[in-house]
Amino acid sequence: MIEDKSLLPIFALQIQLLMKAEILCIGDELLIGQVINTNATEIAKQLEEIGIEVRRIVSAGDRKEIIQAELANALAEVDVVIITGGLGPTHDDVTKIAVAEFFGRGLAWDEEAFQNCKRIFERRGVRMPESNRTQGEVIEGCIVVQNSQGTAPGMILKDFDGYEGRIVILMPGVPYEMDAMMKKSIVPFLAPLSDTFVKHSVIMTAGIGESHLAELIGNEQEFLTPNSTLAYLPHTMGVRLRITTRGTSQQSVIEENERIVKTIASRVPKFIFAQDDVLLEEVVGKMLLERNMILATAESCTGGQIANRITNISGSSAYFSQSYVVYNNEAKIRTLGVKSETLEAFGAVSEEVALEMLEGCLNESGADIAVATTGIAGPTGGTETKPVGMVCIAAGTSEKFGRIRRTKTFIFSQDRLRNKELFTQAALNSVRIVLMELD
Repeated sequence: MIEDKSLLPIFALQIQLLMKAEILCIGDELLIGQVINTNATEIAKQLEEIGIEVRRIVSAGDRKEIIQAELANALAEVDVVIITGGLGPTHDDVTKIAVAEFFGRGLAWDEEAFQNCKRIFERRGVRMPESNRTQGEVIEGCIVVQNSQGTAPGMILKDFDGYEGRIVILMPGVPYEMDAMMKKSIVPFLAPLSDTFVKHSVIMTAGIGESHLAELIGNEQEFLTPNSTLAYLPHTMGVRLRITTRGTSQQSVIEENERIVKTIASRVPKFIFAQDDVLLEEVVGKMLLERNMILATAESCTGGQIANRITNISGSSAYFSQSYVVYNNEAKIRTLGVKSETLEAFGAVSEEVALEMLEGCLNESGADIAVATTGIAGPTGGTETKPVGMVCIAAGTSEKFGRIRRTKTFIFSQDRLRNKELFTQAALNSVRIVLMELD
């Protein structure tokens, strides 16, 4: 049984500086889109953290010949092949047999794996089906990795005939079983085999697109070294910058990575809301707590989504009081005191109406800071002067905090749900910007 570092002295290997891996995920359900392949994402992330480069991720169906063909392709190119799925007791679980046949090995009995399987059923208070006896069978010559969360054991195949220096790892496909096995046994086994230290840093930005951000950051050759990379990762919540540095000296890698992060941050300071992989609503919540301020929201086109994101954070009742979802003009007038004259003169989607919504929100709630949104999410309702994707946002503070007033208009996409996410992110960023003005 592999657990923590118990086998590390036994299996210390000398492998080239940067180990290469392939992840092979087995299951017809992956190919027909029935199940999202979260296993590959999690495995790749954990391998990267220990300096093992994932060269390819492959999904294959539950057929022996396909599994064997993909395994052959992988072993011709990489040092480590990690296979998930197909280790269960039913007829369509063929991974174990396919891999055993590939290496010309039979199956051996592992009593500990079988007893672990029995205990799982006993804890559930149900009879173990006879088919589950096969969970005690493992590939001859493998290192057995006991499953702390389920019935199928994992297996490590190392230095089999004809494949010296290669490692094949089999894990169950159930995500929480795989994840526990990966963290408890597989990562501790693989980590000492890699001589590469990897440092990832993240810079989170909002209020700017990928191309404009790249323009401001400038020529990467001025600050990047051959050991480091900069990746732009845009999404609806902003642009995440990932700085990765690799090397053999941990201290040198850390120093180089920090220098690059500092350089990038100095070029785009006003767009950075965190130098960690956190959500904007978390950052805004922390800023509100630090300033002892209460937030309220007035939402039309966002339909309560700003309040939803704020209250997704535990402890948000300490800095968030309430939200007014005023979706039509009558609600804006009745609930927040928006003037009918303003609606007639400028239209519901206007900075003037957003500002009156903000005033009403601050007055009715007694909050210290508020944000208001009014826009056209689409796909209908747009005009030539007010297209789909247009949103007007107003953010400001109470008299106690200087009566700041800020309004801005954005135009985003044609997709309704994407627009609501973009509107919400822009609104939260507007709150962040106003809070920064108080410093």
